Amino acid sequence: MKFGPREIIFVVLLLAIPLASWWLSFRPMNQRNEEVLAEIEQRRAKLQQLNRTTGAMGDLEKEIQALEEAMDLFQSKLPNEKEIDKVLQEIWKLAESNELTTKSIRTTSNRRRKSLFPAGGHSEQPITIELEGDFKGFYAFLLALESQPRIMRISKMVVQKDKKAAEGHIAATFELSIFFEKSKEKT
Repeated sequence: MKFGPREIIFVVLLLAIPLASWWLSFRPMNQRNEEVLAEIEQRRAKLQQLNRTTGAMGDLEKEIQALEEAMDLFQSKLPNEKEIDKVLQEIWKLAESNELTTKSIRTTSNRRRKSLFPAGGHSEQPITIELEGDFKGFYAFLLALESQPRIMRISKMVVQKDKKAAEGHIAATFELSIFFEKSKEKT
């Protein structure tokens, strides 16, 4: 077999056809496939991030609902500003039921204390209470005060033995803060 220019051109053309089809068809298609796969991977990563964020939002919604329920519970324990006198009467009756003598109940200024609720419609009223009586009665009074449905806090307390009275007789002075909901007209 003779290899002349015609045969050489034929062999070159036979070799050029697959090479040209690879260069013009398969190579661009492979590049496009790689780009599509990279885009799919990128979207898959975004979808996973979105799923994590959505899951966290579901947890946040549950958390918000639990906090709203807790706020409702605490607000139900807050008397209105007008009902503070009823709370004071309850405290007075608790002292009497535990055989304590109430020497004084007086409200004190709340100006020196930074407000716990600067933006809310809630406030606190500090009250100074002086009691005398048996220590067991005073202890029972504190337990009964703690079980009250109202939100109260004792911030200062001085308990002294009464030297003139019998053993176990005390004089107690304490500051009780009653938390309440402000009237709507003042807010």
